[in-house]
Amino acid sequence: MKTITTPRLILFSLINLPLSMLMSPTAAILPNYYLEYSAVSAASLATVMLLMRLFDGVTDPLIGLLSDRLGKRKPLMIAGVLLLLASVYPLYQPPQDAGFSYLLLWYLLTSLGWTLVEIPHSTLAAAISDDYQQRNRVVLWRQMIGFAGGILFMAMPMILLGANRFTPAVFNVLAWVVIVGLPINLWLLWRTVPEYPLTRQRPQLADLWQLWRQLPLLRHFIAVQVLFGLATGGISGMFVIYASHYLDLGDHIAMVAMPMTLMMMASMPLWALLLKRVEKHHCWALSGAMTLIFLLLLSTIEAGDNARWQMQLGMTAIGASIGLAALLLPSMMADLIDYDRWRTGKDRGATLFAIQALVIKLNQGAGAAVALAIAAAFGFDAKQAVDADAALGLQLGFIFWPVLLLLPMLYLVWHYRLDRRAQRALIRALARTDVGNMAK
Repeated sequence: MKTITTPRLILFSLINLPLSMLMSPTAAILPNYYLEYSAVSAASLATVMLLMRLFDGVTDPLIGLLSDRLGKRKPLMIAGVLLLLASVYPLYQPPQDAGFSYLLLWYLLTSLGWTLVEIPHSTLAAAISDDYQQRNRVVLWRQMIGFAGGILFMAMPMILLGANRFTPAVFNVLAWVVIVGLPINLWLLWRTVPEYPLTRQRPQLADLWQLWRQLPLLRHFIAVQVLFGLATGGISGMFVIYASHYLDLGDHIAMVAMPMTLMMMASMPLWALLLKRVEKHHCWALSGAMTLIFLLLLSTIEAGDNARWQMQLGMTAIGASIGLAALLLPSMMADLIDYDRWRTGKDRGATLFAIQALVIKLNQGAGAAVALAIAAAFGFDAKQAVDADAALGLQLGFIFWPVLLLLPMLYLVWHYRLDRRAQRALIRALARTDVGNMAK
């Protein structure tokens, strides 16, 4: 299918609204929520986060492989939705005596359910069209609806309470939004988009490590994504701490964060227009360059009367650059799937998307952890006043650690070789192979 109408794209993408209310916003808000409203300690919370990443490292690639082995995407999505319907409410409504085991159990089940839906959905999005440009439209609607879900999550306290506090009452409503939305939107997807038959050899377990040797372009792509993801992970993990303790904006965090989130979504239609004329990897370089430039501009802001609006403008611009990357990465992975099918004769789309999802999760955690560790090494302590050494540590962690990563990222992404012309040549070669197989 070369094109798909906008109404069908919206119906296909709507499941991303409740799905996006589960992981990224939850990861930002849920830790503090459990510290306030349950018996979970800070040490237990840190252990759960570590075990979550180890769990993802095992389950994400296996789920991708299972989806490719089955040759179908929708059955795993049903299993994921059912698992989420059972786990979301306990996760969002812990009893006061809930401890380490309670949080670990329900968080792992929710993460597993999310992965069972997310990876097949990403793979279906890649299969909707084999056209270089149309893939940007598919990702555009999927990501915009996903960002809308994240904004709805963050805005729910204001909608319900007129305040910024996430209480059990707020999480009760969020749980029911997810529980009601998931099955309805899965049904809409089911009626809108068919399964796309796999036409090539299905992968084996050994493919989880063989593909790194077989696909040099995958190694190049993942190297760029790791550098960019560690940088943006450091930014997202540190900007609240930096704004609160370096710029003394602790009472204005929502005012700084919300424009950034809104711009990530609002900028995407404009970036889609740019992508009609500019190669995807060159646009990724633009995203990295914008992030680097505005980080350096943020380093010039000093605490005072002008700090809030300056920080708002800087983070809004960075939000636009991250929105561009969010539009590009799934579309570029879809092109890599074409390359894999041509080079190896195998259908490993879900496996490749699972690897991408795992890299994103690891980048978010590791980028923030390294940035915070840099600040701590210079004496930063959130419970103490920020002296000159701690201030330097905050700048190194929030500004210069991401900049250091973005410099080699810009070089590598500019020399990425799978452009529009190469992808179209791959599609023609795959079509000839399919015709030859049918003739036999």
